[in-house]
Order: sequence, then structure tokens, then C-alpha cells
Amino acid sequence: MTENFTFHGQTTFINRPVDTVIRDFQNTHASVPHEEDLAALLRAVLAAPLNEADREQAAHTVVQVADDLAVPDPDAARNRLTTLRTALTGAAGIAQPALDIISRILPLLGS
Repeated sequence: MTENFTFHGQTTFINRPVDTVIRDFQNTHASVPHEEDLAALLRAVLAAPLNEADREQAAHTVVQVADDLAVPDPDAARNRLTTLRTALTGAAGIAQPALDIISRILPLLGS
């Protein structure tokens, strides 16, 4: 069974399988620093046992982080990742993988 996700905003994925969403993200953000970690984070978020609205918001935040890093605006990216980390801390099943990825990226953005 394939799950489909719908996102709204600058990056729009309408009823697309996770692999397609990840591939589109990678193609769009190929030159963004930490793109591989962000793609892994997006995959973890999309697989999370969150309600649809929370999953959509978390995925949108990952895309916004990539957009921030493309500008570059590491402060905005750091703030979004910190907020996402807080939001995901209580989520069963996703917390540790996502938190590990966020913990890898945050120090690279400086303080």
C-alpha cells in the first residue's frame, strides 16, 4: 500500500507517493547544503505516525529549512529546525530518527 501526501505552498506535492515526493525534493534542492540529511528528515516525517495536518506541517517545515539554506539564511533554518525538534519530541516512532538527523544538522549551521 502506498501512502499519498498533499502539500500546499511553494513546494506542492499532490497525492504523490513518498518516493516521488523525496525525489522531487532532491531535484529541487540538489545544491542546498545538507540536502541528503534534509531528504532523510523529510522521509522520516512522511513516515511518521502523525495526524495528517501535523505531518503536512512538519514536511512543509523541512522544505522551508531547505529554502532558508538556499538563500542562505542559516539563522532561519536553525530556528525552524529547533521548532521542528520540539514539535517532534513527543511523536511516537519518529522522535529518535528525526531528532538524530536534526542534531546532525544544527551544529553545522553555527550558533
